[in-house]
Amino acid sequence: MKKLLILAAVGGTLAAAAPAQAGGFSFSISNGHGGGVTFSNGQVHHYNNNYNRGGYNDGWNRTEHYHQARKMQQGWGNGGHGGKSFNYIPKTVKLIQKRTGGKVTDIVFRNGVYHVKGFGQNGRFSQAKADPYTGRLFDVRRANPNEVPHHKVIGVRKLLAGLRHEGFKRFDRVDLKGHVYKVRGLNHRGKAKLITVNSRNGHIKNVRNANRYNLANNVKPQRKPFKHWRSNLNKHNYSNFHGAQYVQGGNDWTDHYQVRGKHNKRNVDLRICAYTGSVLGYRYL
Repeated sequence: MKKLLILAAVGGTLAAAAPAQAGGFSFSISNGHGGGVTFSNGQVHHYNNNYNRGGYNDGWNRTEHYHQARKMQQGWGNGGHGGKSFNYIPKTVKLIQKRTGGKVTDIVFRNGVYHVKGFGQNGRFSQAKADPYTGRLFDVRRANPNEVPHHKVIGVRKLLAGLRHEGFKRFDRVDLKGHVYKVRGLNHRGKAKLITVNSRNGHIKNVRNANRYNLANNVKPQRKPFKHWRSNLNKHNYSNFHGAQYVQGGNDWTDHYQVRGKHNKRNVDLRICAYTGSVLGYRYL
């Protein structure tokens, strides 16, 4: 009888599965609260099926980035973004400038969002992130001013219109560097190029092969390890991270890292987006 009870208890914790493929194996260990870890063919995947029961969300505060990430995840699952189409840099710049009345000088597509810099109506130089499907800005903060006054350079949309006339397309980066723009895009053969352009008149000064290109054939970002996001979190007064655990997105959250650390001097539990590094939720301990 005791043996049967022991086996029943172990069976509730350790669930074996059939081999995933020839020569491989797969099994899961439950934590007893709807979550656990799955070992399959040498890879480890954390899971949590108890998103809305048993306290998984108890005490958590969701940030604005949570809603942003959920919308993006839903769109990726449908091959798009909730029925909305991806906006390349010219359209995104147009949306931002129309809403803010400012002027964009730098914009780079990285980790699923646009990283933007520019001048507002008050002349303040700021940086932010922008949704590539709606152009909506978030995580807005002050930035160091450019060396060249923005009113002495041509606008990004006019700059890219000239480059499209020369056969370039699908730009993923525009950086204002003093008297030149550094622009990355594809040439007429689909090869990634880094184009140096005079920032005052739009004349091309140099074209060379680009070391990287972030749009490729799929605009969905790639998941990064938690250590990739540490430096950016430090800028927002988060530190002393430990116990980072990757959790696959389920019914209520996108893929994220659950990690403990400090916010200023307070202990905090964090959920960090695995694609953008944004704080999706927090819970002070």
